[in-house]
Formats: sequence, C-alpha cells, structure tokens
Amino acid sequence: MQTRRGTTGSTLCASSTRPQRRRAGRALTLLEVLVSVSLIVLLLSAMLSFFWQSIAIREEAARNANRTQIARQVLDHLASELRGCIGVDQVGFPVEYRLIGDRRSITFLTTVLPEKFQYEFYRESDDLPPAQHDLQEVSYSLWIDPDETTEEGEPIVGGIIRTVKKTLNQFIVDEEDPLDLRTDLWSPELGYLEFRYFDGVEWDVTWDITEGNSLPQLIQVTVGFDSITNYSLEDQDLEEFPIDQCPLGDELYHPDRYSVMVRIPAADRMFGSRIQRVGKQLSDQLGVEGGF
Repeated sequence: MQTRRGTTGSTLCASSTRPQRRRAGRALTLLEVLVSVSLIVLLLSAMLSFFWQSIAIREEAARNANRTQIARQVLDHLASELRGCIGVDQVGFPVEYRLIGDRRSITFLTTVLPEKFQYEFYRESDDLPPAQHDLQEVSYSLWIDPDETTEEGEPIVGGIIRTVKKTLNQFIVDEEDPLDLRTDLWSPELGYLEFRYFDGVEWDVTWDITEGNSLPQLIQVTVGFDSITNYSLEDQDLEEFPIDQCPLGDELYHPDRYSVMVRIPAADRMFGSRIQRVGKQLSDQLGVEGGF
C-alpha cells in the first residue's frame, strides 16, 4: 500500500507539471508576429506623419512671417514718402509735376530731412558737398525684363525699382554728381505692384493732373510676391472686375499680397483735384485743349 501511494503521488506530480512545461515553451505564431509588426508600423507612420506635418507648418509660418516683414517694411517706407508729398503750385523753381502715376508706377515730389553731412562744419579749403534741395523726386515702378519671358510666355519680374533725384536745381549742381540720380532695386522677392487713386468721389488707376493742387485724397498701394501675369499687366482683370464695381481690387483671395491705404495730408480739402479731373474728362470728350 505504501508503494502504491508513492507511485500514485509521483504520477500525479508528473501529470501536473507537463502542461506547465508545454506553456513555457510555446512560441508566437506567424499571424501574431504579423499583427505586432503591423501595429508598430502604424504607430511609427503616425508619429512620422505628425513630425513632418509639424515641420512643414513651422516652415510655412516662418515663410509667411518673413514675407509679412518684407512687405511691411516696403509699404511703410513708401507710405511715409507719399505722406510727405507737396500740393502747392510753386516750389521756388519750375517742376514738371508733383504727383503722376498709373497702375504700375508712380512719381512724386516729397519732403525730406537734411542728411547728416549737411550739419557738419567745413573749412574754407574743404570741398563742399553738392547743393541739395529739401524736396526729392521719387519714383517707384516694377522691373520687368523687356526681352525675356518665362516658358509659359509670362513676364519675368525682378522686383521693385526705386529712383530718387535729390538735386532738383540742376543748373547749380554738377550733372555728374553721383547723388544727382540714384536707382535702387528694392526687394527682388516682390513680383507685384499696384497703385489706385481716390479723388474724394471715385477711384481710378491713373493720375495725371499737373495743375493746382494735384494730389489725390487717398492712394492704395499693393505689393505681392507672386510675379505679375499678362492677364494683370494688360489690365484684362479690370474688364472682369471693373473699378467702379471693385474699387479696391478684384474679389479673389490673394494670400501673397499686402496692401496699405495712404492718406495724403497735403491734398486739397475742397476736392480741387476732383474738379480738375472732371474738367479734364469733359475736355477730352469734347476735344477741347486746356480743360475747363
């Protein structure tokens, strides 16, 4: 009986340990491995996708910030010069015009502060700097390659050109003076420039009044980073979006463009420029020279 009990006890112990050994040595099946690898790949893909999207958003935000800063600097400087325009009839010497412009360029007289060297003291033996006036003739225009175009036939734009003439009394200064006429390329990244003029009643894309106080009441300046197309350069967009219906521009969304509205302080408060424009329009219609 003792032998049977011992045998029976050992048999039970052996039978109870065999399933545990089988579980410990059990490996993963191929299906389980594939499911695990698939889950890991999905998690890594989601993490990498989020990572690359974050980098793209960050680069886009930095690009927009740089563009905004460039456009703001250009518009602020241009607006400050436009606010210094003069509207008097006489400036001490004859000038051809005080402000004229079209949709893509503008030329005007503006007041400036004396430069630093004009406050310096000179000896009798020193060569004096050339005479300068407190008025400057400034021009802005869009540089477009006159010979080359893109593969699609669109114009090649190189940026905004700023030309300034610091010495207006040319008969008392040296014509070879480097300060006489200076041309600078402003922001080659910019490829769009537009001016719109408000006479107090209507908006227009041309300003050609040369008599009396010829300044407009408001000027809208728009710059953009995408290069101008033939569609806009040839004013075809004005046929689709007439200026009397869309005075401040077309109704399309242009994320690359920035605008500023500049009020001209020296403009005639009695809207003299409006009267002159109406008289000029009537004279052109009737074929009368000299206007009304």
